Amino acid sequence: MRRQFRGAAFAAAPFLIGSAAHAQRAPYTAPRNALVDANGAKSLEVEAAAGILRVEGRPGLRQVQVTGTARASSQQLLNEIKLIAERRGDLIFIKADIPDHDDWRDFNYTAGLDLVIEVPQGINADISDGSGDTKIFNVGSLEATDGSGDFLVDGAAGSVRITDGSGSLKIENVNGDVTVSDGSGDIDVRSVSGSFTVESDGSGGIYATDVKGSVIVHNDGSGSIDVNKVGKDFRVESKGSGGIDYSEVTGRVDIPERHRDRQHRSER
Repeated sequence: MRRQFRGAAFAAAPFLIGSAAHAQRAPYTAPRNALVDANGAKSLEVEAAAGILRVEGRPGLRQVQVTGTARASSQQLLNEIKLIAERRGDLIFIKADIPDHDDWRDFNYTAGLDLVIEVPQGINADISDGSGDTKIFNVGSLEATDGSGDFLVDGAAGSVRITDGSGSLKIENVNGDVTVSDGSGDIDVRSVSGSFTVESDGSGGIYATDVKGSVIVHNDGSGSIDVNKVGKDFRVESKGSGGIDYSEVTGRVDIPERHRDRQHRSER
């Protein structure tokens, strides 16, 4: 799956784009809504730009419903913000089309599209988000790229792979493997039926609990690692600063030597 979400989706309710000051710089708003037939669709691709994004799987839906609010610092800019929502074979494609004016250097330049996307529960999704908070509920497998802002996944019927820039990352209730590459911000993972793998992490804590498979950290920069209730192995290959704690690991524990004095916590 190679789908990119370069915008963020905002709910129909009056979400703020970031702070109150940011909202004041975007006094012009307008709805951007769409319906797309979802009968027989196998996957969802979203390209979001700036804003808050919410994708929610709902049982029994036969169409994808997109509810959005465009926000801009001028009427001219607002008129240029488009929502693209269309069926492409067995793929549903949604894009926040926001103009990029390189010659507009005014600090007050603001453009965003807040989206709530309701989809059939369990549909596979590939999402790329630029900036703003993102929440994903009850999809199938998920591949996501996020620039900045908090990112939440609650409910995935398949595997989850996320590349995250900055902001906290929380992933729970996944019926498959979870793989993460993260720049900065805490990573909190729980209730995973497969394994949890951190390919790289710059800074921020890593917390994992109730992982039926293994927990593997390939490269961690700074921040603590704390895991418990691991059904298989726990392995940390490279660790910068910060401690390592673990408990209730069923399989083998393999961590850097300088952290092994912390192995007083229980292994099973």
